[in-house]
Amino acid sequence: MTNPIDVHEALAGMRYPESVSLHPDGDRVACVIDGVAHVVTLDGGVTAAGDCHGLVRWLPDGRLLRATAPGELAVDGWRARVDGEIEDLIPGEDGTVLVRLADPGSERDGSHLGLRVHDPADPFVLTPGARLRRLAWFEIGDDRPHELALPGLTVWDADWRGRRALAVTSEDETPAGYYRPRLDLVDGGEVRTLHRTSWQLSRPRLAPGGRAAVVVEGLSIVSGRVLRADLVTGEVAYLGELDDVTDLGWLDDETLWFTGWSGTGVHGGVLGADGRVLSRWTARGTLGGRDGQPSLSVDRAGRVAAACWESPELPPEVAVASLADGGWRQVTALNAGLAGLAVHQEEITWTGRDGLPITGLLLTTPEGGGGPERLTSEDGNGPERLTSEGGGGPRPLVVVVHGGPTWLWSSSFAPAESNQLAVPLAHAGAAVLLPNPRGSSGRGQDYARAVIGRFGEADLDDVLAGVDHLIAAGVADPGRTAVMGLSYGGFLTAWAVTRTNRFRAAVVMSGVSDWLSFSTASNLAGGFDPLYHAGADPATPEGREDLAARSPVYHAAEVETPTLILHGERDRTTPPGQAEQLYRAWSAAGVSTQLVVYPREGHELVEPAHRRDAAERVIGWLTGGGVL
Repeated sequence: MTNPIDVHEALAGMRYPESVSLHPDGDRVACVIDGVAHVVTLDGGVTAAGDCHGLVRWLPDGRLLRATAPGELAVDGWRARVDGEIEDLIPGEDGTVLVRLADPGSERDGSHLGLRVHDPADPFVLTPGARLRRLAWFEIGDDRPHELALPGLTVWDADWRGRRALAVTSEDETPAGYYRPRLDLVDGGEVRTLHRTSWQLSRPRLAPGGRAAVVVEGLSIVSGRVLRADLVTGEVAYLGELDDVTDLGWLDDETLWFTGWSGTGVHGGVLGADGRVLSRWTARGTLGGRDGQPSLSVDRAGRVAAACWESPELPPEVAVASLADGGWRQVTALNAGLAGLAVHQEEITWTGRDGLPITGLLLTTPEGGGGPERLTSEDGNGPERLTSEGGGGPRPLVVVVHGGPTWLWSSSFAPAESNQLAVPLAHAGAAVLLPNPRGSSGRGQDYARAVIGRFGEADLDDVLAGVDHLIAAGVADPGRTAVMGLSYGGFLTAWAVTRTNRFRAAVVMSGVSDWLSFSTASNLAGGFDPLYHAGADPATPEGREDLAARSPVYHAAEVETPTLILHGERDRTTPPGQAEQLYRAWSAAGVSTQLVVYPREGHELVEPAHRRDAAERVIGWLTGGGVL
């Protein structure tokens, strides 16, 4: 058995290729590695290409554009600055580049650590509408920015073609506004609204001919269906039946490429402008990208795609594939030395209480306490058919619940959420269940939306049914089970131990404990709450009663499970008061609990010393609780 803390330390040092961008000719890839821009040839050669602040893009003429500082962009010897932090660079085909920037002091969502953009102001003064995300464009070679005026709007995503911008915007500048978006076409001084929705929008894309646009409409951290907007008639409609798309782009006026989630894997291919799927591939693995969603970079011929690719057996690396056929081939070896830490990972299926099939990932190691080396199901219809290759008795079980709730566990080398502890816990001898209950991405919009108005009901039932399934199959020891999770997964963990005493230990990371205080304290609650709580309005007595009924802090008397609470001091998505409330409620009820607050951290831990400390505390808590 490998020491789980050593495993965690090794995984924490993993190098992720970010901002992967394929050269227009398809013969090399630019990316950011450890804060430095690099160029990678398709035979694996890696060359540093200069300082970088997280973003690289190829211009159509083959020059490399970089964000070299929070507010600076550069190509060759030319540099220009904007007042704010650059969040995206969108090259035009005419020697221009569109910059999406965040004002100092503006709010980031949980996918971006739930912090404010740095602002040196002292004192810090907050006024509605004063800290936006804006658009400006440059002529390459001229350092004067040209602002695209969108009065009173903040911009979450954008595209740029023919000196027109297509933007996902909202009136509310906080992340709550992202939950009430609109799609705007910005042409000169005119702003034309094409679409408003109560769902969420991402990846707006203008067609080459200028007559159409597409955007993905989905839920929360957006994985969804493609909308097509006719820019002449104004008609907006779904483009075919394709679902769980997370990124797309035009190849020409008649075809688009796409990628996204497919179950616990990914899919991609080519889509006709009439909605027909011209080619589609699926793969067991994960394509890294912005916001953690699958994304691609495609050459100008539409033949080759590049991305950061990983699978349960292969650590993340720069990879290329045929756009039409998939078949990912890694071309770097940044993390080759970590491949030996891979654990056995398989997708399993069980039945929800109403008969709906639920899936998740099960992680194990052969030496894990004498448990099964490999689990196979002859027909997938029940635990009595689940057999073990290698024999052995039941293992301790750790259930790790993902956040969102509209997110998922995907087939990756070392699932990153919850401080990347899934693989170390498997090395500690546990069977690790990563469930994708109702509310998760990867299985279409109906499945993702099934949790709306049913927080902690249908999804918790699905998770507990997965535990029952593994116990009945002889995989899990019912006396040695634990549950943990981050963000919404932290809420579901705290909620689970108010509903059942079956778990011997729990770990709540950056979780929500009180939906009432969350409704005014979180930077996204004003959008998240109306969507997911389905009418539970904190401004009404009935709404407050409903939110309290779903809040773990008001159910402490039912709790017996020892609970470790971990939280970042500067988290603005689930503010640290949520952790303090839970700690006080649990302590007052006599529950064994401990609260750990990490200075300078946001929604997830990033400082190496904090990440190691949290890993040691979690392993120690589960060991002391008799789980490991």
